[in-house]
Amino acid sequence: MRNILGFFLIVITASLVSCNDKCDEGNQATPASFFVEIVDETSGENVFENETYTSQQITIQDLDEATIPYEFIENLNVIQIFPPVTNATGNSLVIKLNNEITLQMDEIDVNYDVSSSAGECFTTFKIENILFPNNTSELVESVHVIKI
Repeated sequence: MRNILGFFLIVITASLVSCNDKCDEGNQATPASFFVEIVDETSGENVFENETYTSQQITIQDLDEATIPYEFIENLNVIQIFPPVTNATGNSLVIKLNNEITLQMDEIDVNYDVSSSAGECFTTFKIENILFPNNTSELVESVHVIKI
């Protein structure tokens, strides 16, 4: 009887130890984002390359003026924006460029939708239907090129 009980405990312990939880803490979804490049409408030059603006002169906010996180990618002179994903449709933000030395300012309105996909461990969000209603833009190799 003792051998059977010991064997039973070993089998239970082995089965619990061999369980594999695929949802590790380090296994998380990549935050939803999109990339923009801002170019001069006349010259076609990137406004950061031609020094019309610097990366420190960028502000990105929602319509309530809450700051939206972004990364400026120096070697490409593009902005990676990480907008909120709480609402599926009707989302808006504003990219503000303000050069206080030359007194040049530009604002770019952005509208977007969010789709979600529930996986085994987490929900993945994707930014879709990105529009720049007041600017001409085109999608080039996954980067939205906006003319100002």
